[in-house]
Amino acid sequence: MKIYCTIAMIALLNLCISPALASIIEFKELDIDFTNTIDAATKATWSEPDILTINTNGLGWNGEPASMRDGWIHTVPMALGLSWRPPYAISVRVCIEPEMEEITLGNDQVTTPYQGDVYVRYSPDTMHWSTWQVLGPGDQQTSILIQNPGRHFSGTVRVPYSAREEYDTFLGKYATLDVPWRSDEEAAVQWIVGNDPDFFEREIPFIGYIEFLYEGSFHGGQRIASFRAEITYGMSGLHYAPENDDYGDRDERPWSFVSN
Repeated sequence: MKIYCTIAMIALLNLCISPALASIIEFKELDIDFTNTIDAATKATWSEPDILTINTNGLGWNGEPASMRDGWIHTVPMALGLSWRPPYAISVRVCIEPEMEEITLGNDQVTTPYQGDVYVRYSPDTMHWSTWQVLGPGDQQTSILIQNPGRHFSGTVRVPYSAREEYDTFLGKYATLDVPWRSDEEAAVQWIVGNDPDFFEREIPFIGYIEFLYEGSFHGGQRIASFRAEITYGMSGLHYAPENDDYGDRDERPWSFVSN
């Protein structure tokens, strides 16, 4: 079972020696089964693993229904984009199942616990990360949420244009060099970091990887069965075709640059 399922639709127009406009739309999914210890441990870490454990119902603990423990779930880095071009903005939807159940407090008052919060951050190289950005609540009126009851979150994450200015300047300079593929941003990043090792200390100009963080209260007997994230994004701009055929599989691989 693959960790990430990818559906890519790529339209590259007029690939020739001169630059052409390229439009790329991609959809990716992260699906974590918290009823499966191996699947969950491969894709995420969580707080107090000696207390928050996994069984056939999911991740949680067997305390009294009105009792709770604050905890978190942190997913592993997920690569986005293509091996030669990363995105700069993404749309995210997250569903955590099941939805929170009502509990009865000591005074016989019935309440539904808060569903918690989901955050996302991004990185160009798995070493330098943006700050965590909180997702808003999902639109409860959409058909997909009605069909899949749970805790829903959504939002858009975008790199500020000002954070891309220096990077775009470097890309323009790289495109003037005698290189096999002037639109290969992975090679361009290697060239940039080789000349300026502290570049990513100043700015994070694109979204090569993302991580999710869930924070909330784990009530006794209420376990998380699954965490599913859907990420959609587009990439566009001038594109130079490679000068040889050695890059045929680059559209099949996501971004892979990592800092040493």
